Amino acid sequence: MKIEKKSLLNVALLSLITCRVYVIYWITVTTKDINSYMENEYISPTLACILSIITCGLFDIYWFYKYGNIVFNDMYKKADIDSYGENAFVLVLFFFIPFGYIYSVVTLQSKLNIIYDKINS
Repeated sequence: MKIEKKSLLNVALLSLITCRVYVIYWITVTTKDINSYMENEYISPTLACILSIITCGLFDIYWFYKYGNIVFNDMYKKADIDSYGENAFVLVLFFFIPFGYIYSVVTLQSKLNIIYDKINS
């Protein structure tokens, strides 16, 4: 399975410049990638997009907690990578700081890039 890495700088800049609109797109694409890799549909990518729009970003908090745990626990185990005790709750906490969502997006994307490097090599 081939999953493309995303540039952390592009993810951060697009999240900031588009005033979180890119984050909705990123969540949709990332949901699809994670579901595909884990061979389990935790949340439909379309539903994630719709809920993110309808709740004005409140769903994003839940998404980062749920999918952060999937990345830090399940995906790391499946890719045979040590998670070093990382916790998705930190990603959620940054949502309550102005522009902290950028940290959450970039952090999760960097972890996904590590996994993508491992599975694509």
